[in-house]
Amino acid sequence: MRHIMQHFARQHALKQRIRSGQPTCGLFIKIPAPQIIELMAAADFDFLVLDAEHAPFGVDRLDSCLLAARAVEIPVLVRVPDHHPSHIQNALDLGAAGVIIPHITSAQDAGAAVSAATYRQGRRGFAASHRAARYGALTADAYREASDNSTIIIGQIEDAAAVDAIDQIAAIPGLDALFIGCADLAVSYGFNLSDTSRLEHPVRTICEAGRTQQKTLGIFLPDLGQVADWHAKGISLYFIASDQTLLTRAADNLSAAFKDAFASKNP
Repeated sequence: MRHIMQHFARQHALKQRIRSGQPTCGLFIKIPAPQIIELMAAADFDFLVLDAEHAPFGVDRLDSCLLAARAVEIPVLVRVPDHHPSHIQNALDLGAAGVIIPHITSAQDAGAAVSAATYRQGRRGFAASHRAARYGALTADAYREASDNSTIIIGQIEDAAAVDAIDQIAAIPGLDALFIGCADLAVSYGFNLSDTSRLEHPVRTICEAGRTQQKTLGIFLPDLGQVADWHAKGISLYFIASDQTLLTRAADNLSAAFKDAFASKNP
């Protein structure tokens, strides 16, 4: 029992770290293999994110990867495919520390997401026989309390409609952070993806609403190059790169280094 509650304490500590605006860094996982979780956990990220929106994470792959995360004791969030309560409940029952919900465009969306992820103040379907509750090792009341206190709920802001409603979205209790999705924002506004300067106004609007409502702000970055700039804008939650990116970069660098080592020896 004590070990089980220590797990929730670690998850709650991450939730509080995110909510308090301490710099926090996670890695997106696109390759649905438990070995990837084991390898990336050794790198000491604050958390990992299984991308069930843009990578092939069906329920079986979520199950095996979240089991691996429990084994190596790293908190894992799941970016669910959409708002549907069944996706949110499934990820949390399998043992995710929290969920990232894409395309939150209204206060209603945000409120429904929080409701789907919580028991006492929400409408999450209850069971205590799954991994999250350690298969019944916790009493129903103890599990419900621990889950509600430690589940991390992040809304992704990536649509023009969301920017229009951002003051109302940011005011929803229970959201731990607002995750700015720059690529989808650019698409939603009809901007070229390479013309990031045109996102300055919507991003500033999101940041101002987050600060007003004391909501943590997060963003995806392909590397560490712009962290200082975004931190100055009030961003403290970072999703940096992915397992695929790290693997391809390392492979490219190794291949190029090998070719360079022999290039000068060839006539």
